[in-house]
Parts: sequence; structure tokens; C-alpha cells
Amino acid sequence: MKLESIVGWVANLIQIGSVVFTVASLWLAKRELTRYLKARKTLISARPWALIIGLGSDISGQVKGYLADQELDIPTKTYTREGYVSCDNLYPILKDLLSIKDELTQAGATEVHLFYKGPVTMAMAVGAVTDNWVPIKVYEYTRGQYELCCVLEKETVKGLLIGDIAEAGKAVLVQTQAS
Repeated sequence: MKLESIVGWVANLIQIGSVVFTVASLWLAKRELTRYLKARKTLISARPWALIIGLGSDISGQVKGYLADQELDIPTKTYTREGYVSCDNLYPILKDLLSIKDELTQAGATEVHLFYKGPVTMAMAVGAVTDNWVPIKVYEYTRGQYELCCVLEKETVKGLLIGDIAEAGKAVLVQTQAS
């Protein structure tokens, strides 16, 4: 009877230790990922490029002004289609964007600062072209100025799973503390 009691206590301690270790590991992983992503927004790699895409109108003047204001002295590549852009133009635009991607790859681009103005459906096509390439820093035009919105790393979706696991770990911790 005494041996069973001791084994029971040891088993309980191991279970509690396992939960604490797992939650702590997940929390540290999430913190490290968050720190990395924040640093990623401010660091500039060895050979950055700015890709300016204006479908419907040219935005290169605004973007170049923004880059100068931010003291980002990086080469730019501009792609513009004036006027109305319809879905009939999708494949020629994709072909042009693939050529630009090849050109920037040949130039040794290590990251791309993406500035885009145009239809949402074309934005998804731009995302498909640039998927799993180099890190893409996506800028958003809000309140009359550009702001860095996010950084899309290679295999970003897989990276987001770590955050989801950390959130699930927090939920387990909260439930454990409530019990």
C-alpha cells in the first residue's frame, strides 16, 4: 500500500512537470518567434530591392519619395499598367511579373519591398508569383502614407503554426490553473 502511494505521487509529479515544461517551451518558442519577426521588419538584408506594381495608375513617384524619406537607398523595379485592368489581362500580367521575378533573382535579390496598387484579384496573383521566393516586405498605403504591414518569409504559413500551438498551450495552462 505504501509503495503504491509513493508511485502515485511520483507519477503525479512527473505529469505536472511535463505540463509545465511543455507550456514553458511553447511560450519561449512563441516569444522567440515574435522577437524574430519584429527584428525582421527593421533589418535590411544584403541586396534588397523595391518592387513597385501599379495596376491602373503609376505609383512609382510616391514610393520613391517614401523610400527617400525613410533613407532606404535600394534599387527599384517598376511595373505599371495604366487604365482599367480586367481579368482578361491576368495572364499577360503574370507573365510580366514572372519575368521581373527572374530578373530580380538573377540580380541576387535577398529581399523585396513590395508596393502594390491595383485590383484585389491581381494582388492574389502577385502573391502566387512571389510565393516561397525571398522574404517579401509588404507595404500598405493608409492615412496618406506607406507603412510596413508584414514580412512574408519563405513557408510563412508553416511558421504561423508555431504561434497557433503556443496559443493552444496558453489555453491548456489557463484551464490547468482554473482546475
